[in-house]
Amino acid sequence: MDIFTVDKLPSSYAICLVGHGSRDTEGAQEFLTLSQKLQERKFCSIVEPGFLEFAKPTAADALSACQRNSVKNIIILPCILFSGEHTKKDIPHIVGQVFQNYPENNLIFAEPLATQPKVIEACQKRIEEEEKNSLKSISRINTMFITIGHGTRDKDYNSKVEKVLALLGEKMGFGKTLVHFAGTPQQYLDDIQEKFSPQEFQRVILFPFFLFSGVWRKRVHDLADTFQNRFPGIEILKTPCLSHHSLIVDALVQRARESISNKIT
Repeated sequence: MDIFTVDKLPSSYAICLVGHGSRDTEGAQEFLTLSQKLQERKFCSIVEPGFLEFAKPTAADALSACQRNSVKNIIILPCILFSGEHTKKDIPHIVGQVFQNYPENNLIFAEPLATQPKVIEACQKRIEEEEKNSLKSISRINTMFITIGHGTRDKDYNSKVEKVLALLGEKMGFGKTLVHFAGTPQQYLDDIQEKFSPQEFQRVILFPFFLFSGVWRKRVHDLADTFQNRFPGIEILKTPCLSHHSLIVDALVQRARESISNKIT
């Protein structure tokens, strides 16, 4: 079986889709909608969603549901952008607790999403959508592009993500590209204001590099409003987050395929 071309996994596979979770009901619903879209893709007949915190069903609930379906192979697929505590410790710990008495199951851990090419493609689509919504015609060379993400304590992973996002800005032809990780010990959201000198540009695009709505997305949009008040002569655009865009479904499918390939090799 060529796992990179197969349209559907065998019935011996299940996917446990693990999200961070949010107190924001909109963000939680977006995750569940994404899970439903993955199910509708029919790549895997069993897709069970679960949250690490703040919402239900829990990740443990989802894993248990996969186990009850009596499938041998369970792909633990993090619907999380960055590699960090959640993907390296929290998820493996929960998996270990649920499956400690089921050694017969083949547990397959997939990678987080941030550097997956389909995710970067989805970023581009979100940016293009916001440009089309504007009533002004402003060239990209006269536009500053700012991506704000949460980031991780893993500096190497941050560097990888920063590189692909910087390349996206270069590919799209923006006059200047900034990438800022506001959730790391080294940086805070307010720090971006020190780097913000848009006077030479006619437009600024703020892109919240988050999968779902929630506190962080709202903070980025509030920051965009602050910038607009400070610089009324410059158009400040704020894009939506990635949410359940079809390209994110593509990215999840690809991560699942990659995880199986890595397990085989």
